[in-house]
Amino acid sequence: MKKLQITLLSVVLLACTIQSSFSQSGITIEASQMITNFAFTNSDAVLENSYFILNRESEYRPVYSGAYQIGYSYMLDIGLFFNASIGMRKSGATMVYDATNYLWNLQYAQGKLGLGYGYTLGIFMPYLSTSGYYGFLLKANQRINNEDFDIINSGSIAKNDFGLYISPGLRINASDYISVFMEISYIIGMQNIETGDSGQKAKNLANALTLGVTFNIQ
Repeated sequence: MKKLQITLLSVVLLACTIQSSFSQSGITIEASQMITNFAFTNSDAVLENSYFILNRESEYRPVYSGAYQIGYSYMLDIGLFFNASIGMRKSGATMVYDATNYLWNLQYAQGKLGLGYGYTLGIFMPYLSTSGYYGFLLKANQRINNEDFDIINSGSIAKNDFGLYISPGLRINASDYISVFMEISYIIGMQNIETGDSGQKAKNLANALTLGVTFNIQ
């Protein structure tokens, strides 16, 4: 009986400790300016375009696009935080090969789930977060010179994508009710979006500058 009482007391104390460490939660709205490209491996398993967005030696060139998300964040007093969001993200690349212009425009519905750590310095909080994402392809257009092709219907592109966001950022607590944040993300796709048995592999890459606002829930 005494052991049971001690166990119950320990559970209560642990619950109180966890509860006391809870800081705040909030609803986030964010928009991103993105630079997107592909990491491409040819049929001979040679990586022609590496995991650098601005690779001057590659035939692939980046394109500028955007992303929009709404989410939920949960932050502890110790600086640890968790976040989840849903939204839309565009991707793609361009290339000139044998005097032919190629342009890929992709649009994904996306969900993200991540965690991070921040250090509070007055109203400022620099932080680093890592998030996993899953994207479902909604639209995919390939332009060859002036002719457009729907590559979803042709089955030449995978409809699913997943990968990682690595995001250092800065949060500013403007008041008890609202915070603003800015972060720079490196986005690494892990899914081969090429289909068929050609042996080629293409993965989404992006850099993103994100501005957002958090409405704190008291």
